[in-house]
Amino acid sequence: MVKYLGAIIIIIVVASGIETGAGLDRAIDALSLLFVIGVAVGHALGAKDGENKITRFGDGCVRGGWLGFLVGVSLIAGTDFAARMDFSMIMPAMAVALLAPLYGYFFKIITMQLE
Repeated sequence: MVKYLGAIIIIIVVASGIETGAGLDRAIDALSLLFVIGVAVGHALGAKDGENKITRFGDGCVRGGWLGFLVGVSLIAGTDFAARMDFSMIMPAMAVALLAPLYGYFFKIITMQLE
């Protein structure tokens, strides 16, 4: 019971921090979320006998977050905006790219509570 309370407190604190800062709408990107969860599910499915699937899912979230970030930065670097160093276009795209590691670590800390 206490582990679920800990997970709920973490969710409330993170959501409150995001809402206070810029609003939850700026911290939600479906493609980044889908990417992180997809890698995490694939990682969890690769668990060997005796390995905890929740732990594997959490580890996969972190790895998926960083892979999502690298994919995002690679896509940003290939744009005309990057070639022109137009930071008014680059920075919003970087903010979206940074959501993937945020999601990854967020899900990892939740899974650590649920282990």
